[in-house]
Amino acid sequence: MISFFENLFISDTDEKIRNEAALILCYQYKEKALNPMRWALHHEESPLCLQTIFNSLISIVKNLEKTNKPIAKLIMVHEIKQIDDKDFKIGFETIKSTKGVRDFTLRELADILINYFAIVYLKKIYWRLKYTIDRCKIIELDFIFKGLTKLPNAIKHLTHLKNLTLRYNQLTEIPVWIESLCVLESLNLNVNNLNKLPKTIGSLSHLKELLLWKNELQDLPNSICLLQSLKYLNLRLNQLKLLPYDLGNLINLIDLNLHDNKLTGIPESISSLKSLRALNLSWNLLTTLPSSIANLFSLKSLNLERNELTQIPASIGSLTSLEILNLGDNKLKNVPETIGSLKKLRILNISRNRLTYLPKSIFSLENLEELYLSENNLDINTNFMKTLIDKGLKIYF
Repeated sequence: MISFFENLFISDTDEKIRNEAALILCYQYKEKALNPMRWALHHEESPLCLQTIFNSLISIVKNLEKTNKPIAKLIMVHEIKQIDDKDFKIGFETIKSTKGVRDFTLRELADILINYFAIVYLKKIYWRLKYTIDRCKIIELDFIFKGLTKLPNAIKHLTHLKNLTLRYNQLTEIPVWIESLCVLESLNLNVNNLNKLPKTIGSLSHLKELLLWKNELQDLPNSICLLQSLKYLNLRLNQLKLLPYDLGNLINLIDLNLHDNKLTGIPESISSLKSLRALNLSWNLLTTLPSSIANLFSLKSLNLERNELTQIPASIGSLTSLEILNLGDNKLKNVPETIGSLKKLRILNISRNRLTYLPKSIFSLENLEELYLSENNLDINTNFMKTLIDKGLKIYF
């Protein structure tokens, strides 16, 4: 009987019949289905059948792993030796050079087969897929411009993945199984149609880079604040109105980009981001800044351009590492004298405000190279300006 279904599976011209035959082989003849499934994975063209074949192969391999019998190891080693992919062959030989075949666990062998079957499947579905293999494990995948509307389920089996790039697609959601990518370090979702993130994203404890530029996010799950390994978070060009209160838990954050959202406030907990070097809050609806922003002692660049700010807290003078400060296009009537404490400041933009005078403490900014003053109500003191220019300062009116 099995030969009848194998013939249908391999040679019938109707993809639906081939698909049904594949399902029967997997669930009724699982122990004998590995060879025909492996052959079909390489030769089948129908996306419907390929998905069934791939799922069947994963099920067969995991079933072998669970049996925990010596024969299971022999079968998997035999299957691995049938792989003709150069990267996998070299990777397997590299691993074997440090340990004998007998020392491989069933889990290790299953991982190799699952990664191999997954990349064969994904390459057949997505043309010119970019990926990186290390020691028989897929560690990088790049789906740029692949027209994705949802994440391929096959990815959830690639538990050694470190970098996943999904930019320039049409994704509207991220599945909850994203948590299975437990060693992921970089997730690039730039330029998609995401309007929410799953709570399970907080399980990616190794994530260092999360890029969500140009999506449709209106809020963030609180679980995002659990990503304590995160260094780079890019949320520019979204629809965010509020940030999670516990944002300050992202203690290793270096760069936070929130340009062009709809933020009306910043949580006080931002003061805990002691490692933050760059903070971009430009093009939002901020009317005030929390005084706790003064605790960002590592901050080198602060961009507050095009908000609704009417004043800047005097505590800004505590940002002694600051090199770039952009306060342009707000509603400021004055700038606090404490700005003179920013001894490392190189660029200061206070253009397009309602300033009538400049703080005298600007003379104290010995490293200031560029000063932008255009579109204010300044009563320019010629001697004042000349003194600054004589110091080598470039002033843009």
